[in-house]
Amino acid sequence: MTKRVKLLFDNNFENEEREVIDKLIQLQEALMFKDIDKLDELFDDSFVLIRGSGRKESKTEFLTDISDDVLHYRESKIEVPSIKIKGDKASIITIVDLRTCLLGVQSIWNLDSKFGLKKIDGDWYFVKWDTSYTPKEHEN
Repeated sequence: MTKRVKLLFDNNFENEEREVIDKLIQLQEALMFKDIDKLDELFDDSFVLIRGSGRKESKTEFLTDISDDVLHYRESKIEVPSIKIKGDKASIITIVDLRTCLLGVQSIWNLDSKFGLKKIDGDWYFVKWDTSYTPKEHEN
């Protein structure tokens, strides 16, 4: 199966919204190709992944799962993202459909996701990916 990222929205963002959505696309591409160095660059050291079960994983734990072949991402679809930027913080609310192989079992995860980013020295870094998120409007 070809590894790829599909965008299920008009990708016509501009300015800082463009920077933020490009980071999300880079994140999904890095997951598809198991590019640990790129993922390490995209994540702030404080990064936390919150799974749908509520279980939290640190940046190190998440990257270890990927590099140790526990997680295989095959395809990603990003659905109509909503972006909010306030100063040096940004959030993206979207659905990420991931075709995966977890411990040898193929599945498709439709992840309601809220990503948190922080701007440091002029560049955006992911600080959180919450897949336990229940979709609603952006909060302050």
